[in-house]
Amino acid sequence: MVSTFPGYRIYDLLYNGSKTLVYRGYRETDSLPVVIKLLKNPYPNFSELLSFRNQYTIAKNLNSPLIVQTYNLEHYQNGYALVMEDFGG
Repeated sequence: MVSTFPGYRIYDLLYNGSKTLVYRGYRETDSLPVVIKLLKNPYPNFSELLSFRNQYTIAKNLNSPLIVQTYNLEHYQNGYALVMEDFGG
């Protein structure tokens, strides 16, 4: 479980899957509600990192009100964190 993530305050675990963890929180600079998706493996292999980065690239380039907005891909420990819109659902 994540206790700290620089620049964000995490307060709820939404999903604990076989490969990812999803948390709800907010960005500290402006209190923007966010959902943060992390790789569960503390030492992800190249394929896992590439797949996660591709999720970000694809989501970032899709502009539709029907798709959750992706804000940022941030480095976290040995992998990435995908920061997305929290639409409250």
